[in-house]
Amino acid sequence: MNVSQGSGEYWQNYKDDQVIPVERVKMFRFKIKSHGVMYFVFVVLIYLALGSVLWSPAWAEHYVLRAENKDAKFISERATRLALVDTLYYRYDKWFSIFKIEIERLRRSPESLQNKIELMKFHFAVSGLVGELSHTLAFTSKFSIPEIKEDFIFHSERVKELANDILDQENTDVKQRAEAYFYLGASEGYIGVFEYGEGNLFSALINGLQADNHLEKSLEMDSARVDAHFGLGVYRYGNSRLGGLGNFIMQGGSDLREVGLNHLEQALRMNTGAKPLAMKTLAWFYISEQINPDNTELPISNPLNPSKSRLRSMELIAEMEEHYFKESPYSDFMGNKEVALMKAIQYVLDKNYGKAREEFVKVQNISAYLVGRGLKINSQLTDSVQAGIEFCDLMFLSGNIRGKVEKDSACSRIDEKISFLRSGGSMVEYDSRKIRGELHDVFFGALDELSRKMNC
Repeated sequence: MNVSQGSGEYWQNYKDDQVIPVERVKMFRFKIKSHGVMYFVFVVLIYLALGSVLWSPAWAEHYVLRAENKDAKFISERATRLALVDTLYYRYDKWFSIFKIEIERLRRSPESLQNKIELMKFHFAVSGLVGELSHTLAFTSKFSIPEIKEDFIFHSERVKELANDILDQENTDVKQRAEAYFYLGASEGYIGVFEYGEGNLFSALINGLQADNHLEKSLEMDSARVDAHFGLGVYRYGNSRLGGLGNFIMQGGSDLREVGLNHLEQALRMNTGAKPLAMKTLAWFYISEQINPDNTELPISNPLNPSKSRLRSMELIAEMEEHYFKESPYSDFMGNKEVALMKAIQYVLDKNYGKAREEFVKVQNISAYLVGRGLKINSQLTDSVQAGIEFCDLMFLSGNIRGKVEKDSACSRIDEKISFLRSGGSMVEYDSRKIRGELHDVFFGALDELSRKMNC
């Protein structure tokens, strides 16, 4: 069943006491356009119910992966790496199908340590894929889809259970234990980040603290465990940047932003399997440092200096575009809205409002395309992007005013936008009050300066 275009059904989830999944999460509606198609779907479902394997695009790619190398470890890690790259192009369904097949195969296989390790990895792959989907849909504490949340938590908790089972076994070697600690910590970290986005601070803190300890253990046991650097980088930097009670509990209130960035840079240098995520995360973090008031007086030699942060964020964006987007593997790919949004924010910081507007419009167009494919994008994203476009339009006004009537009209529009911001409106949605406030100050400051320049 071809579900790669986003209009197909989101694959239905497995629990270990089920033979065939029948009713877990559905995100998309499979549109049946004829009785012939309906009959075909019915036949496919019957074959699945009988436990037969059909030759579908998901299976075709699955067999290609298997043919490349007979080693199951290679398959799980390579498939996950390919899937993460495909999330940049919003290709989720085919990978959900591949991972579903593997989870069911392993669930039916004889119980062994190696099969348990593989099962853990594929559950983790699904939780990571669902996590990326939640970013695509722009989940926040105010917007989420319950079925997707449940699916994410189910697979993440399953990873934790399997990792703990592996660690309880006596016949594991050092590398296997390091691997189990990594997946345990990474799944706890996933849950922590997700819970934070949902506004559940206490749960986020507990999972984050556990993740930190387990990722450290993984690196201590196996220094080649590259992806642990990615997880530790996110937690070290994120807790320090957000500050407050969370950072006090997690890190004793220490400022470990630079430590976190170094972990992430190390993950990139060591060619982490999560390279697309590491690059996006680093770019956002360096953009964040440009608006951080704590960095205003830092010397140019300091890695957190706003000028240095700007240079690195632009390098990362350029590298992503060259590596992933210069030649897209999909003819209908319109662009990545998250990269377009980070470019828009960077151009606003550079006061290049023409380029910023182009990127905001790109985010808007990509979002509309994804909605047309059946994805339920958070309307807060589209609203804030529209506000960004209007902001850029206002910043062009000062050089195009002729006469008092035009000036009064322009000043009225500027005052309206300033009032919007003063009343709690936002050009960019962000769950952290601290970061949102700093972004707010950037837009508010530019409008206030324009208002004074025009003598409004």
